[in-house]
Amino acid sequence: MGNKVLIIGISSFAGASFTDYLLKNTNFKIFGTFNNADNITIKLFLKNNKKFSKVNLIKLNLYNSNDLLVKIAKKINPDYIVDFASICMVNESWINPIKYFKINFLSRVNFVKNLNKLKHLKKYIYISTPEIFGSSKKKIKEDSNFYAPSTPYASSKLSTEILLDNYSKNENCKIIVARFTNFYGLGQPLHRLIPKLIFCLNNNLKFPLHGKGLSKRDFIFDRDFNNGIFKIIKRGKIGAKYHFSSNKYLSINTVIKKILAIKGHQWNNVITKVKDRKGKDKYYYLDCKKTMSELKWKSNVSIDIGLKETIKFYDNLNKKLDKRDINFKL
Repeated sequence: MGNKVLIIGISSFAGASFTDYLLKNTNFKIFGTFNNADNITIKLFLKNNKKFSKVNLIKLNLYNSNDLLVKIAKKINPDYIVDFASICMVNESWINPIKYFKINFLSRVNFVKNLNKLKHLKKYIYISTPEIFGSSKKKIKEDSNFYAPSTPYASSKLSTEILLDNYSKNENCKIIVARFTNFYGLGQPLHRLIPKLIFCLNNNLKFPLHGKGLSKRDFIFDRDFNNGIFKIIKRGKIGAKYHFSSNKYLSINTVIKKILAIKGHQWNNVITKVKDRKGKDKYYYLDCKKTMSELKWKSNVSIDIGLKETIKFYDNLNKKLDKRDINFKL
C-alpha cells in the first residue's frame, strides 16, 4: 500500500490541484477534508480526473471544528498532511476578522497540539503566504522574522505560523512551512485576477481594475506549485521554511496586457478602474535560493506559456459553465 496523505482543504484551488497531481503521479492513498461539495473547483476540475473516485472525502467546517479535525487525523493516521485550508478574501477579512481568525488560526490550535499523537506522521506541511511580511521591495529570505502583515487575513496566517514555530521548536513536531507567491492555473476560482479577466473577456463584461495596476507580483503556474509541494514531501527538512518564486516580478498591468494580447482585445474596451483595496501590498519579493538548493526545485513554466494554457482551459470551461455557478461580484 502507498503512503497515506491527508489534504486539509481539498476543495480549495490549491488543494484540488495538488490532489490532481498526486492522482496522476503517485499511488498515495488520499483523504481530503472539504467544506462545500458543490464547489466549482471540484465539480468542473478535479472530477475530470478518472481516479477521483479513489479519493476519500470528509466533510469538515473549520469554523466549528476544535476537536473534529484531530479525530479525523487520528482515525486516518496519515504519513503526510498538507494543509491548504484557509479563507483568503482580503476585503472580507476587514469586515469579519473574527471569522478569519477562527478558521485560519484557532481551528489549528488543538490540532497542532495533538500532532505528536499521530504515530505514522512524517511531515505536516502548512501552506502559508508572503503576505505575512507585508509590502517589501527587498527579497525576503525563508528564515526572516521581519513580519509586517497589513490585513486581518495576513495577521491570521502569521498567527498560525507563530503557533507552528512554538510546537516545532519546543515539542519537536514534524512541521514544515511553505510560502508561495501568486499561484495560478487550471481550476482557479473565477474571482481571482487571471480567470476573472478571462471570464469577463469571454462574456463581454468590463473588468474592474483595482487601483492603477502598478502593484508587482510573482506568478507560479500550477505544475511548478504542485511539484514544489511534492519536493517537500520527498526532500523537505523538518522545521524548515521554504519559499517558492519564479523570480520574475510583473505589474498587474503587464499581466493584463499579456492576456489581452493573447485574446485579441484592446485595453480601453475592456478595463474599468475602481477604488483600490484596503491594505493592499504593493510588492512581494521572496528569496528562494534555499528552496532551490535543498529541494532541487525551480520554476520551469514561463508566464507566457502558463497564461496560454490557462486561457485555453477557461475558454473551454466557459462553454460548460452553468451561470448559477458564478457567485462573485464584478
